[in-house]
Amino acid sequence: MIVFALLSVSQSKLKDVLRKLKDLGPKNINKVHLVYGEYDIIAELKAYNPESSTSLLKTIKETEGVNVLKTYVVSDQITENNIENILVPNIRATSC
Repeated sequence: MIVFALLSVSQSKLKDVLRKLKDLGPKNINKVHLVYGEYDIIAELKAYNPESSTSLLKTIKETEGVNVLKTYVVSDQITENNIENILVPNIRATSC
């Protein structure tokens, strides 16, 4: 299960928050992006079940410097290999 976490962070604590995300390790974190806009960080998280997701998000939310945490759980992942199946419905020709 993949979860995107959007974090608004106090600028004075940005390095501390990034360090905390790094400390969570590759078992829990796929990627971390610094972004401009309403949020400062978008982190792609790996969770193996809802309980591990909740625990991971709680750890991030309680990190000093994290002001806002918004999450999105991925329902379907679209890749180059499966995009055609999603865009083009599987229609079978029938003969009458």
